[in-house]
Parts: sequence; C-alpha cells; structure tokens
Amino acid sequence: MSETNMPSGVTLAIDIGNTRAKWGVFDAAGELQAHDVVATDALTGLQVSPAWAACKRAVISNVAGDQAKAALIRTLATMDVHFIISTVAACGVKNRYRHPAQLGTDRWAAVIAAWHHYHEPCIVVSAGTAVTIDALGRDTETGGGEFLGGYILPGLRLMQQSIIDKAPGVQAIDGRFQDYPDNTADALYTGSLNAIAGAVRTLSARLGRDQQVLPRVVIAGGDAEAIHELLAQDAALANRLAIADNLVLQGLLILESEIR
Repeated sequence: MSETNMPSGVTLAIDIGNTRAKWGVFDAAGELQAHDVVATDALTGLQVSPAWAACKRAVISNVAGDQAKAALIRTLATMDVHFIISTVAACGVKNRYRHPAQLGTDRWAAVIAAWHHYHEPCIVVSAGTAVTIDALGRDTETGGGEFLGGYILPGLRLMQQSIIDKAPGVQAIDGRFQDYPDNTADALYTGSLNAIAGAVRTLSARLGRDQQVLPRVVIAGGDAEAIHELLAQDAALANRLAIADNLVLQGLLILESEIR
C-alpha cells in the first residue's frame, strides 16, 4: 500500500466467518499490532479487547448473517463502522462475478490483498470450514487486477465429516497423509487433502494457460500448512507457493482506505 493510501489512524478489521471471527488492529502505518480469533457464536457476548481502545473506526467482512452483524453493531457503538460489500470494482481490482454483490466479502477482500501484495496473476486459497479457490488475473486493458471466479468446496475437516456422518463405524478424524493409505482414517484424510490440492492445481493450470504465466498460489486459513506441504511436492508449483497470514484482514484495511 502506498503512503498516500495509508489509514490516518488506528483501524480495527474484523473477518466474520461461519465458524470463527478473526480480528486485527492496524496502526497508522498499516502494521498489524494485535489480533485474535473468537468463535462466531460468541460475538453476542463478546468482551471488547483492550487493544480496541484506540480504534475510532472498524471495517468488517461478515458472511455469517444478520445476528452476527447486529451483535457487532452493538459492541462497536462508539466507532465508525463499515460493513463492506462486494462491488463491480475496488482498489484496482475488477470483479467479474455474474452478480458482483453475491461474492463473499471475505473472498473479495482476500483477492484485493493478494493483488496489492503481488501485482501478478494468483490463485487465492482460503482453507477454513469451506475452501475457496479463486482466480485473480491481470486485466489486459488496464493492467490492474481482475477477479475471474473460483471454486467453493468443503474444507478438510468438513469433507471428512461428511463421510463419517453417512458411514456407520467410521468415527474419528485423526488420519495422516499417506501415499498408499492402509486404514480408514488415513484414507479419509489423504483423499480429502488430495481433492483440495487437485482443485488448486486444476484452476492454476487453467489460469496459467489464459494468462500465459504460471500464477502464484497464495494460501490462507487454518489448513494452509497442510495444503502448502502437499502442493510443494509439485515441481512446477513449488516456487510459486506462499502462505499468507491475515489475508482478509489486510484486504479489509485496503478497502477501508477507499471507503474513506
């Protein structure tokens, strides 16, 4: 982010997901000073962190519905609060979703952060309860970023749980990755992780053909390490992988500078 786009004060960024809510406090230079994660269900009775005391404004991505939104509005009553929406374009990135406002605001913030950080075609992976795998290209007309679309699939745990729920006798999710799984737990884990990695490889190859350059693969979320480790075994991708902490929060900070 250029100095002219830096926030002028301390900003609270909050990413409310279906399962967890992640927050971060950024100083006037755009540096993350404090952060934490809470259960989304706990937002109603959330105790305000002391780190929020200096924050005069908050920028929020909420994909968890009206109850979570109302809880935060009450909690942040003394702040200038902005809930972002996904738009046709923002911060140098075009949104090619058929109905732009229907794109999850967490995905929108993540691709904006990826573009501002790398300024090159990327596959943006967010690995949480669900996994989103998004294609971010370069707009040939403007040279800016262009969100082209992406995949949504169950996350690593949810994918395994969907089998467990339907298969009597299959119980724990405690498997490990194996080249040739020889037990049910390892078979579930290995199959689920390979499914996610395979989807990343597929979209990466497609974007690479269209953009004439191998895209960077930017991975965030709780299962980022496991996905990174498996993809790193692919010689073509090994040098194009990056794990990005707090990607959505970084995107929210960039969007906040445009809102003001």
